[in-house]
Amino acid sequence: MEPWIFRFKAEGTVDFSQLTFDPGQNELIVGARNHLFRLSLEDLTLIQGAEWHCDEFTKGACFSRGKSELTNLTEIHDQISGMARCPYNPRHNSTALITSGGELYAATAMDFSGRDPAIYRSLGGCPPSAPRKPNFVSSYDIGPFTYFFFRENAAEHDCGRTVFSRAGRVCKNDVGGRFLLEDTWTTFMKARLNCSRPGEIPFNYNELQGTFYLPELELLYAIFTTNVNSMAASAVCAFNLSAVTQVFRGPFKFQENSRSAWLPFPNPNPDFQCGTIDYGSYVNLTERNLQDAQKFLLMHEVVQPVAPVPYFMEDSVRFTHVAVDVVQGKDQLFHIIYLATDYGTIRKVLSPLNQSMGSCLLEEIELFPPRKRQHIRSLLILHSRSELYVGVRDQVLKIPLKRCSYHKTREACVGARDPYCGWDLVLKKCTTLEESVRMSQWEQSITKCPVRNVTVDGGLGAWASWASCSHSDGSSAGACLCRTRACDKPAPQCGGRSCQGISVEVANCSR
Repeated sequence: MEPWIFRFKAEGTVDFSQLTFDPGQNELIVGARNHLFRLSLEDLTLIQGAEWHCDEFTKGACFSRGKSELTNLTEIHDQISGMARCPYNPRHNSTALITSGGELYAATAMDFSGRDPAIYRSLGGCPPSAPRKPNFVSSYDIGPFTYFFFRENAAEHDCGRTVFSRAGRVCKNDVGGRFLLEDTWTTFMKARLNCSRPGEIPFNYNELQGTFYLPELELLYAIFTTNVNSMAASAVCAFNLSAVTQVFRGPFKFQENSRSAWLPFPNPNPDFQCGTIDYGSYVNLTERNLQDAQKFLLMHEVVQPVAPVPYFMEDSVRFTHVAVDVVQGKDQLFHIIYLATDYGTIRKVLSPLNQSMGSCLLEEIELFPPRKRQHIRSLLILHSRSELYVGVRDQVLKIPLKRCSYHKTREACVGARDPYCGWDLVLKKCTTLEESVRMSQWEQSITKCPVRNVTVDGGLGAWASWASCSHSDGSSAGACLCRTRACDKPAPQCGGRSCQGISVEVANCSR
């Protein structure tokens, strides 16, 4: 990978955890601890850098509350408060977005300890509605709603503490209630997301870790893992936005009191939209009844994925970030999923093409040598340039997604099953579709998964039967019994070591 990778480092700077694009300026904006950088998208060269530090009073306040590491939350120019806009600790899960209307929505912790979470709107103003000890993952501006995806302790689960993954939403024109729910969301609702391996007893991947939304398809890719205290396992599920919407139109799940069972309750306004009512100064008050809004938050139905089987599953690994690219192949569109692992590599996976063909692991991208791997802190894709940007502890990396020149022969090019690449019969080399002379002369075949080039050391097979053989010691010859075994269990592949040990035995020789 190294010849294709561009890297950016800054001395004394760590935690390259926030990445965003400024395509108009052809720049990558990078947030690290106490630093902000503007980098060229071409080669990650530095255009501008800014550094700032906490003042002594803020440092003292943090240390007095038990913090050992400081990250300034003060915006350089305007110096606005970071409360309810940024987490107090970079390890607190949070998400934020600015909508098309210019409003900042943040889902984060509002206190030093991280025990007071809230979904908060500022630059426009309506405070909190808090899930139960949530870990916020992502947020999206979709139509009249702002969607939030998170995981939280499941109140409706009666058998011990369990974490469920959720989709939540609020109306963007929600201004809170009058007298009841004043300065509080009146339109917040949430529903469980299901990602599980089917069976007589389904295996649940309960903990949402990351999402990627394709707005043109209204399709959400999401990665889930098992609980951190259990066997490591991960899965990728995809959800249609229409399935989420349908659940929000259905009944609520409601518990009358702590001794009651959770039961479905009819939705008093199943076709609820972000409409308005003319209440004088409250012209944007939504149509939902305030008492209902206070009681009914959780939906009864569960949001089911597009397919009953997860798109991709793997044991003994935890996925941490996801990005998806949509690629035009010779005959159809392909979805390629990039999955960051907890040990610092990136899986490149081809999403299932149909019911009969599952997903394919195309490649594992190694960013560093095995003993120098770093945890991936951010993963961002720029579709217009087909590039992947990765933030780790001490640097930012750029990886081109189209690396067709790596395949030197027709067999290697077509056999890779890479939607980005095909063999040009005129140029006689592996190219992208855009580089080909004519599509009719561009060969690509993605009907099955590739045979991955995995290094395999050789292993000796079973001994053959004893058979007569001749033996000569130079001065005389005689008859013997011999037997052999082959190096085929397995045979060495892709530079693997040859078999170690005896492959021929000789016995009962006579002169």
